[in-house]
Amino acid sequence: MIFLEALASMTSIALLCLVGFFVARAKWVSAETEIFLPKLITKVVLPPYLMSNIVQNFDRKQLLTTISSALVPMASMVICYLLFRLLALVLRVQKKHRGLFAVAGTVSNTILIGIPVNVALFGERSLPYVLLYFFANTLFFWIFGAYVLASEGTKSQKLRLSEKIRQLFSPPLCGVLLGIALVLLGLPLPRVLAETCRYLGQLATPLALIFVGITLARVTWSKAHMGRDIILGLVLRLVIAPLVLVALLHLLPLPHHMAQVFIIQSALPCMAIISVMSAYYGADKEYASSMVALSTVLGMLTVPVWMSVIHTLFPVG
Repeated sequence: MIFLEALASMTSIALLCLVGFFVARAKWVSAETEIFLPKLITKVVLPPYLMSNIVQNFDRKQLLTTISSALVPMASMVICYLLFRLLALVLRVQKKHRGLFAVAGTVSNTILIGIPVNVALFGERSLPYVLLYFFANTLFFWIFGAYVLASEGTKSQKLRLSEKIRQLFSPPLCGVLLGIALVLLGLPLPRVLAETCRYLGQLATPLALIFVGITLARVTWSKAHMGRDIILGLVLRLVIAPLVLVALLHLLPLPHHMAQVFIIQSALPCMAIISVMSAYYGADKEYASSMVALSTVLGMLTVPVWMSVIHTLFPVG
């Protein structure tokens, strides 16, 4: 059964997270290591890995044909945000985090969790589509989502334009853009660089999942209570957001394998950066942190369900 196969894959992912969790609980992880690991993953491992994956999986014609498909997840995010903002009013979500409620329900963790989950479920052939969704997700958050959090915050500081540009053009996104440039220019990677990128890529999944486990070990679970607004937010993130994309894919059909990857990307836990940016802007950081932590745990259970659904709706021969 598809559900059991997906559950087995998610169990492997959960076990890798548990490695990080128990290593952190054993106090083997220093504060310096917690800073070093995400920097290593996002600035050293992922950019060349993503760049080489694009070069290896696309030619110029395929890239130009495929990249416009990123408009579909972008459209679904716009619809989700507007719908969730309306639901926040109708369902009487606390005013102090209505914007955060809508943003957290809209954007997902498309890299640190998205890459391991999709590779486990679909193999490395899914990575080009993972990157398309990541591209749309990143643009939506840094162009619009961060503004919503800033407007809801209590602190006066705002990100300078230079800081916004730096955050938008993160190292993983720069890796994607470099890969696109190389394909458009018809420049192949030398074998030695391709091999180096491949070796770095093999580090991406275990390091990312171990770091997720370390992060979960640091959560103050007594504060991550399942209040009404938290439960509603989790339903939006893990159930309603993928349903919106499913509906949109019936109106704007895409190749079935691409559709499957997009739906899994849309069903993943909350984008981790929302807790960081909520704290920075003085928004409701406790709500944001609870959403990130609880959606990460529950996502391990809901993704296998979505795998069963998408194999029925979008079968791949």
